[in-house]
Amino acid sequence: MKKKPTAGQTGSTIFALALLFLLVGYILYPTTRTVMQSFTDDVGYSWAGYVRYFSLAQNRTVIYNTLLVGILGVVSCGAVGIFLAVYMRFFCRRHRRLIQILLLTPVMIPGVVIVIAFIQLYGESGMITKLLGLLPWVKDPPYTFDGLGGVVFVLAYTQYVYFYLNVYTALQYVDKNVVESVLGFGGGVFAVARDVVVPVIRPAVLISAMTTFLSAVSAYSAPSLIGNGLRVLSTQIVKAKANYNMPLASIQVTILLAVGTSVTALFYGLSRKYAWEVSPRTEYFQFVSRRRKWLGRVFSLLTGIQLALVVLPVAAIAYLSFVSTKSIMTDIFPHLFTLENYQAIFHSPRVLEPMLNSIKMSALAVAIGIVLTLPAAYLGRRSPSPLLRTAEALLMLPWCVPASVIAINLINVFNVPSIFAFGKPLIGTFIILPIAYAIAALPLLLNAGRIALSGVSADTEEASRSLGAGPLGTFARIVLPALTPGVLSGAILVFVRTMGEYTMSALLYGVYNRPISVCVVTNMQEYHVGVSLAYGALIIVLCCGLMWAVLKLDRSRFAVE
Repeated sequence: MKKKPTAGQTGSTIFALALLFLLVGYILYPTTRTVMQSFTDDVGYSWAGYVRYFSLAQNRTVIYNTLLVGILGVVSCGAVGIFLAVYMRFFCRRHRRLIQILLLTPVMIPGVVIVIAFIQLYGESGMITKLLGLLPWVKDPPYTFDGLGGVVFVLAYTQYVYFYLNVYTALQYVDKNVVESVLGFGGGVFAVARDVVVPVIRPAVLISAMTTFLSAVSAYSAPSLIGNGLRVLSTQIVKAKANYNMPLASIQVTILLAVGTSVTALFYGLSRKYAWEVSPRTEYFQFVSRRRKWLGRVFSLLTGIQLALVVLPVAAIAYLSFVSTKSIMTDIFPHLFTLENYQAIFHSPRVLEPMLNSIKMSALAVAIGIVLTLPAAYLGRRSPSPLLRTAEALLMLPWCVPASVIAINLINVFNVPSIFAFGKPLIGTFIILPIAYAIAALPLLLNAGRIALSGVSADTEEASRSLGAGPLGTFARIVLPALTPGVLSGAILVFVRTMGEYTMSALLYGVYNRPISVCVVTNMQEYHVGVSLAYGALIIVLCCGLMWAVLKLDRSRFAVE
């Protein structure tokens, strides 16, 4: 006789079916629709569009530039992030907490704000550029902060945190006993690095490289603002959409999607191949050397330079937000201080509205993401089923889908009434951006939920039920309090990322949901530089406050021994 499903199993099945409906409607179907549209022309399905696209040398150059930006971004971020992780793990002894916070700052500040800050510092009229121009032996501008070099520099500044955090965590598993064994058999520093350190950090490096590459090839802020003619797929997708050429945009999106999924599969497979199992008896290795003081000074000097690069843009935005636009545009060191930039924001509801829009849309995206991912993570661990495993796979799919791809996918489906939107079009409405933000955030929130659940013992839940507590009571009293810090930490990180998101915003915003990131760029382009920087300063204050909350909530992840 077949066993009747319990109420919990029935509820789990209903949730999985509802979740699959949403994920198919907003992730899988739009992606499939875009790919199919890329193969469609006047006579039906055909490769003709791709043949025409690849027949033009300028289009092949766009793809080459995109891959080059991704590769150079990985190399530069890897070099900076791994170096800082080694310094913080083995050499840094003073002010570690403060340095850790400063090194994490770039991940908490939206990319578009960082690009604006760099323009004010290193652009043609930037403060550093004009200051160097005063030197008697400098006749020409000492550098040009644009093009491929400028884009890679911005990526190295904003994305190294992936390498830094992952490698820093992995280095704690370098086993002292194994290191001593290699040294005892006559191996030197290079042997230890090759045979002990590299195998331990290799999975972390591979995952970081995958994340950095996907972020680099989908970046839009830096290529559009300082690219100076550097054409990459992300900028060309936005241009095609602006020209209402959706077939061309679909082809470019499909190419970018193919690049993203291929790289994800490659790096994920390599990370599994080179997975490192931590021994429960691992004894933490502490680097000791007669030349440690010399090495420490070199590492300290280079880290000091990096910290200066981290702090300088933030300080520049804070300083220039209190300076008039005229002074910013004409003075080497702007000094005409004023409160007009902030008054323009807070005294005009129309000017303040983008800030409020971004706060509301980011909060809504976080709420949507938590509602979808937290039950999926919990049920997937406690009562896994084929439906839930399929749903979890779809929740992770946006991990390898660039932001511009998500936006174009939504445009292709929800510019007309859809069953997944209760028979209404969503493009041009307020809700479309929170949906896009939530889709991009699903993998991060799902991982945050999984990590938080790892600290909840199944035996504790069983003990609670055996004492008479029901499933809801057990979840509310036992599970939820343990989950809250980790889930809130992930939620805050998502909120900060979406507050300044620019790629999807530029493609999807409308009259009713103009976000702060678009407003920052628009004011800069209209020469309202002071107002643009005041927006940036407000975002930085908000993000730094939230970063402090993350460090308090998720001590295990960001702890400094």
